[in-house]
Amino acid sequence: MTVHRLTPLPTAATRGRLIVPASVLSATKLSLQQFRGLDGRHEGLVYWMGRRCEHDALAMTAFVPTADHGPQHVFIAEAEVGKMSRRARSLGLAIVAQVHSHPGNDTRHSDGDDKLILMPFEGLFSLVVGSYGDGGLLPSEGAGLHQYQDRRWVLITTTSPDALVIAPPVIHTTP
Repeated sequence: MTVHRLTPLPTAATRGRLIVPASVLSATKLSLQQFRGLDGRHEGLVYWMGRRCEHDALAMTAFVPTADHGPQHVFIAEAEVGKMSRRARSLGLAIVAQVHSHPGNDTRHSDGDDKLILMPFEGLFSLVVGSYGDGGLLPSEGAGLHQYQDRRWVLITTTSPDALVIAPPVIHTTP
C-alpha cells in the first residue's frame, strides 16, 4: 500500500542524531502492535519523551496516548496532548519524536502526516513503521525517519546511517 502523497517529499541529511535506548525501542514496537485492534488493521501512535542536547535528541521513555485509531488513521484529542505535555514537564522532559505505524511498507510521510503532526518544531523527529507496527523500527529495516527542518518535513536519507542510534541496555568492557 502506498501513502497518499501529492506534494513532493524533500530528502536531507539529519541535523543531529536521535538516540534511543533499546528498551524504549522494544516498548514502542509492542505498543504499536497493541494498537492494531481485533482486525489487525489499526494504525498506532507513540511519543518519545527526552531531552535535546545541542542538535541531538535523547529519547528516554515512551508515552502511549489514548487515541482514536483505525484503518489508515490515528488521532489524539487535544486533552490527551495536554496530558502528555504535563507528564513530560513533570519529569523534566519534552517530546523529541513521534512514532506511528502505516498499513503497508511505504514509510514515507503522507500529506496528512506532514499537516497533522502536533507541535512540529525545528529538529523534531518522526519515525514511521510499516505493516501496522510489524515492520522494522530502524531505517536500515525499512522504517521511515523524518525530521522537521526549515519549517517542513524531510525524509532522512539512507546516507545518514548514524541518524538513529540505539543505546544498548548494558555496555561491557573487555579486560
